[in-house]
Amino acid sequence: MKAPATLLLLLALPLFGCGGAPSPVDQLAASQAAVRAAEEAGGDKDPEAQLYLKLARESLEKAKGMMDKEENELALRLLKKSEADADLARGIARKLSAEAEAEEAKKMLAKLKPAVTK
Repeated sequence: MKAPATLLLLLALPLFGCGGAPSPVDQLAASQAAVRAAEEAGGDKDPEAQLYLKLARESLEKAKGMMDKEENELALRLLKKSEADADLARGIARKLSAEAEAEEAKKMLAKLKPAVTK
């Protein structure tokens, strides 16, 4: 009876491996890309978007520190939070940009209306 238990233990050892979770390098790249996208969308121009972009950058930096300490599970959670905050900042910036474009289109339409009615 001891042989199957020993075999089971030996098969389970790789699951517990040393170091815990693997390094979240893919999520790191995704988070960095999301922050860049938010910056390019104008996330630094609106106070609300700036807040989320700042939170994204802070989480990204904390996650890098956790990765250096090989605390990969916490790093992964921070990286996912960073990506979510960056996506939110980008969404806010894009919304503001779209609203500005719509307002400009309304002004152009208002200028054209009198010419069409003549």
